[in-house]
Order: sequence, then structure tokens, then C-alpha cells
Amino acid sequence: MAEISILSVCGSGVVTSHMVANKLVEMFEDEGYDVTTDECNPSELDGYLTRGSYDFIAYSSPISDDTHGVPAFSAMGLITGLGEDEFKEEALEALHAAGK
Repeated sequence: MAEISILSVCGSGVVTSHMVANKLVEMFEDEGYDVTTDECNPSELDGYLTRGSYDFIAYSSPISDDTHGVPAFSAMGLITGLGEDEFKEEALEALHAAGK
């Protein structure tokens, strides 16, 4: 099982990012990945990216364009239920491009 690490970002870094992180774990474990997640708010993003290594960022609040080269995808579809498949497809493409 390939291991992946995802950073989930929302306005407060608590409720929505945790909900998104749980959905991501379920979604990508179904694809055969061993998933770890961290949650933060936009102001903490740079610090997390400096200290950690992430395969992609899922955000539900606006974030900086400087993601240290880590692919970032809007997670609003995971919250609303509209666009989940598109999110998953984009994220899987990024993972495959990274050899995972």
C-alpha cells in the first residue's frame, strides 16, 4: 500500500478541515493508499509546508499561491457533494504523476 500525506486547510483549521480530512482518508484508502492527514488554517499553511512533506493540499478557504510546489485542489466539492469525482480525479492524477 502506497503511503500518502495530505494537508487539509479551512478557515479555522478545525471543523471543516477535519471533516474534509476524514473524507479524504476514506476516499483514498478505497483506492489502496495508506493516508495520513494534517489540518490547518490558511495562516498556518506556510509553516506546515516548511516542516512537513505533503502529496497534495485540499483547501476549503482561499490559500496563498505559494504552496512550495505542492499541488493544491479546492475541496469545496467534498463539502457540498458536487464535484467529488472531479476532485478525486485531479488528486489521483497528481499522485500518479508523483509515482504513487
